[in-house]
Amino acid sequence: MADDQVLRALGRALKLEQDGYSFYTQAAERVQDSDCKQTLLSLADDEKMHEAMIVRQLEAMSEDGDYVYLPHVKPVDIDLAADIVPPDPSQVEERVSENADELEALQTGMEIEMRSYDLYRQAALETESEAGTQMYEWLAAAEMMHFDLLMSNYEALNMRSKWV
Repeated sequence: MADDQVLRALGRALKLEQDGYSFYTQAAERVQDSDCKQTLLSLADDEKMHEAMIVRQLEAMSEDGDYVYLPHVKPVDIDLAADIVPPDPSQVEERVSENADELEALQTGMEIEMRSYDLYRQAALETESEAGTQMYEWLAAAEMMHFDLLMSNYEALNMRSKWV
């Protein structure tokens, strides 16, 4: 990946993480369910941590022109060819319940996580830096875990169950 592509990818990543943090903190204020609130705030904390990682890489790029290894980022085993499949939007409209605010927050959160995952997956495939690839793969795996958590709760609420 050329330097300008790297900076654009990191800039998009930074914006996604900042937007994710903003969404999760605002959504946590709107929802009534305390488990939902805790989950959203935990995701906001993760987005803040991801933002710091990306800022560190942007600093490294401006100082040294290359990615740096981040000590807490360990290699992960992730299939970058795998897509995250979103819920069918028509099912959401059909199943609106007393948990409408929570369902809306979950669906929006899943969309945020899918965009982040797709960006990190693509960047991992395109970067030539081992440190960059390791970071992008780690971030892609983290976003996939976020998506899975949100999807599990989305499905549980649609079945009129409780948070997982």
